Amino acid sequence: MRLMCRHYLFTECLPMSAKNLSKIILPVVIVLAVLIVVLNSYTVISPNERGVKVTLGQVEGGVLQPGMAFHAPFVTVIRKFRLEPKTYEVSFSCGADGAITKDMQTVGSTVAVRYVYDENRIMDIVTRYLNDSVIQSAMRDNVKASLKETVGQYSIYDLVEKQNEVTGKVAQAVLDRMVDYPIAISQTTITNWDWSDDFDKQIKETANRAQEVKKAEQDLKLTQTNAQKKVAEAQASKDAAELTAEAELIKAQKEAEAKMAEADGIAYYNAKISQNMTIQREQWQHDEQMAYYEKWDGKLVPTYIPLTAAGGVVNLPSASSGAR
Repeated sequence: MRLMCRHYLFTECLPMSAKNLSKIILPVVIVLAVLIVVLNSYTVISPNERGVKVTLGQVEGGVLQPGMAFHAPFVTVIRKFRLEPKTYEVSFSCGADGAITKDMQTVGSTVAVRYVYDENRIMDIVTRYLNDSVIQSAMRDNVKASLKETVGQYSIYDLVEKQNEVTGKVAQAVLDRMVDYPIAISQTTITNWDWSDDFDKQIKETANRAQEVKKAEQDLKLTQTNAQKKVAEAQASKDAAELTAEAELIKAQKEAEAKMAEADGIAYYNAKISQNMTIQREQWQHDEQMAYYEKWDGKLVPTYIPLTAAGGVVNLPSASSGAR
């Protein structure tokens, strides 16, 4: 009786547990399904991206700008294209794949092309090209063709000396060949030039000879500079001597002029003193004359008796004898 009761309870409880479980699972499945549908109904486009909506292989609308783009779930795909610079490198070996110069030398190199998608031609990428690999494949072929075409215009020695010119021509050739593709090429550089070991040896020997020639030129310039320095020093000494002599001459002339001025001053001083003495002497004579006149009583001396130095009387001739 107890076993039968237990069996009854188990059979009663089992349907109740499955029913409760189904009530829990069904809402969870619905929520998950809705969540999956919602998550597949929009795409976020970053600021440096642009998008194109493709539904079952057909392009819809125009280029999608940054932001949230809603679309039908599962059947619509948003293809996104990043508008950031990319670098594509193409390497050439020095062997059979290398470029041949004008003098029949084989060279290799690495060409790096920096480009970005043309925002105005995003639709062309989707409608005309499957993906970016098609553009890169075209770029690889065009870069090789541009390099080989340009290298064939130069000798291997010219490539060494005119690398900037060669790079510029290759860059222009790549631009011309890729003009129909929806990309904007901003820079093309050529690095890692490679050539045969024999030519590499020749370059080193040429560089050594060039260094020797340059050293000889520098030594010659040094000798010329020293000679010019000595000439300049001699000329400076000569100029200094001439300036010293000229200064001494000017000094002597100035001293002579000073002495002449001093002599003129002394002569003028003496003349003034002599003039003053003459004036003084005349003044003394005048004073003596005035003193004589003051003491004169108005009478003339009647007879003038001349005397000799010894005190004797001098006999003067008479007026009649003098007239005779």
